[in-house]
Amino acid sequence: MAKTATTDNDALVQEEILRVALRLYKKFGPGKVTMDDIGNATGRSRSSLYYYYKNRDEVFQAVMGQIANDVARDIRKAVSEAVTLDQKIHTFCVTKLKTSEEWKQVLKAMWSSINADDRPGHMAAVSTLHKRLIYHESNIIREVLSASVADGQARAVSPAEQDMLAFIISSGLRGIRNEITEHNDPHDVKVAIRMLADVVVKWLRG
Repeated sequence: MAKTATTDNDALVQEEILRVALRLYKKFGPGKVTMDDIGNATGRSRSSLYYYYKNRDEVFQAVMGQIANDVARDIRKAVSEAVTLDQKIHTFCVTKLKTSEEWKQVLKAMWSSINADDRPGHMAAVSTLHKRLIYHESNIIREVLSASVADGQARAVSPAEQDMLAFIISSGLRGIRNEITEHNDPHDVKVAIRMLADVVVKWLRG
């Protein structure tokens, strides 16, 4: 029992450290935030932080992982509140686009404050974040498909088809976002998402 309590407490401390680190990153940029800064903001000594993280680079990597977990949590929660297959797919698309845009602005602000020497490491961390997001998104889509097949809202699809569908949905959403937000494409994002969701649902229903 004591071991479980200690483990739970460690998890809470780690979560607090990462939340504080992210707040500091948003304000000052990752390159300017030291272990001392994080320790002071959490009311802990720098040496106590080393119990959880070896250095500030490890903290930064963990923050990127926490961002991926937060995005997945928000998407999964929104999807779980939808009822029909159509609603779940559409909700996934809308929430994915919304959370991606929110975090993209945060990452851009962080990037602008990073010096040239630190940028390669930052780019590697963002690349890892991207892979984690794809992993989480694929799992959520598989969960939706599994539940929809079980209750008769969708036909059975093979694991390979599930993987391809997850890829098509996620990459399609990124393409829509990039064209409209980065290249000022005049198409209506809501209409585009609605059509993508409709095409997916129609395919799933055969």
